[in-house]
Amino acid sequence: MIGYLFIALIFGIGYAIYYGIWNGTRKILDNEKEKISYLKSKYEYLVDLNFDQNTSITDEDFERVLRLLSNNGFKKGTITEINVAIPYNEKKPWKVELTVKSGTWPFNDKEKNFIIYSILDNELEELKHFKDTL
Repeated sequence: MIGYLFIALIFGIGYAIYYGIWNGTRKILDNEKEKISYLKSKYEYLVDLNFDQNTSITDEDFERVLRLLSNNGFKKGTITEINVAIPYNEKKPWKVELTVKSGTWPFNDKEKNFIIYSILDNELEELKHFKDTL
């Protein structure tokens, strides 16, 4: 029991060091909160969406997302959440990631994350739709 506690303590300390270094050395970008809000709102309509092969396509982005899911073995399922990953610096891209759940627990339950959108910080600032939100 003490051994497991010691291993958990080592992992906890390692994670705290990694998290501290990442946050301490990353470059804070301009309008981070607004960018997160914009990117999240762009795909928020997908949350809790049940899809299958007969789902009607409403726009180009939605078609691209469904094609991505279908090509990766998700013919039907539910999109459970949307996350936005903050880049380490302005040379790294912003990433919008969705989580898809398919199947029924405990038999064929599977859950996977997919990056559905990626854009550099300077490109995001130049988008007309983003400029309109500021």
